[in-house]
Amino acid sequence: MSSHIPRSVRLNALVRLAVLVSRAALVRLAVRASTAVLVPLGAPVRQAALVPQVALVRLAGSVALVVLVALGTLVVALVIDSASAARVAQAHANAVSPAVQPSEDLRIFDAHIHYNRDVWSLYSVDEALAILDQAGIYKAFVSSTPDEGSLQLAARAPDRIVLDLRPYRTPSDPATWTRDPSIVTYLEERLPERHYAGIGEFHLMPGEVQRNEVPREVADLAVQRGLILHAHADAQAVEELLQLRPDIRVLWAHAGMSASPGGVRQLLELHPNLWVELALRSDVAPSGRLDPAWAALFTDYPDRFMIGTDTWIPSQWTRLPSLMADVRVWLRQLPPEVARAIASGNAERVLTSLLP
Repeated sequence: MSSHIPRSVRLNALVRLAVLVSRAALVRLAVRASTAVLVPLGAPVRQAALVPQVALVRLAGSVALVVLVALGTLVVALVIDSASAARVAQAHANAVSPAVQPSEDLRIFDAHIHYNRDVWSLYSVDEALAILDQAGIYKAFVSSTPDEGSLQLAARAPDRIVLDLRPYRTPSDPATWTRDPSIVTYLEERLPERHYAGIGEFHLMPGEVQRNEVPREVADLAVQRGLILHAHADAQAVEELLQLRPDIRVLWAHAGMSASPGGVRQLLELHPNLWVELALRSDVAPSGRLDPAWAALFTDYPDRFMIGTDTWIPSQWTRLPSLMADVRVWLRQLPPEVARAIASGNAERVLTSLLP
């Protein structure tokens, strides 16, 4: 029966279901019951939740499987939020108290922050900025769904927020943007209105650059306006993007999420117009000890890496100060000049230079 339902209708149904489920109190009660089992899994659970929903949607061949995928992804994400619930009250108290500044030598320019709609009711603009203070993040490259979230932060702290325009107007856009010509129109209309430094963060799967016109038009638009493309893609997809034209600049989100240090090295050697941010890459420093292969890569390419957090769910905002404390632990295991470049110098040089 599901084979007779158009694919676009199934995708729409998934998105609507995801919105409803994510807000349902009953699901949150179910999550609490499963937290005791799932939370101890720690990093593996978080990695499961980080599989791009768009990829799961495109792999789903039936309505039943789509529903299961949506529920599974959302439940895991909610488990992560539940695991942070004990810290939420303290985070709110901290957000309205004077910030405790980390050491000045490793202040962070975070190259991957979202202030999405689901955060607005939990953390006001002032509270979000206070959390950045507590984390020692003096500047951030911010993209949001919708873009109004980024603009709220920029209006309050224009010297701290570097705007990154996401091609996502609604939660359904990640699954369809590469095939939706209206995305290009949206970007063309919005970019002249403010000073943006990039287009992204967007999700890109292998083959989409070849199959669809929209990513190619977005790349052309980025070159025309002197912007960087902030791409959440695996190694194959980001290389396909880089091969579109030699004059694009790409910031690779999550270092491809699962790419090895060797794979990242290969792409850096081939593409001088590629930079890498390290959001959610816990393998850089397992248990706080810098991995030797990553350390060698940072030392060999000290001007190509940036720090990122990816506040993709509310609990990432709650955990931001502790996440940045963990980052500083491994940064201090690098030569000081390399640590400073990755902490902020590269983002300052590459991202702020794109502003008028």
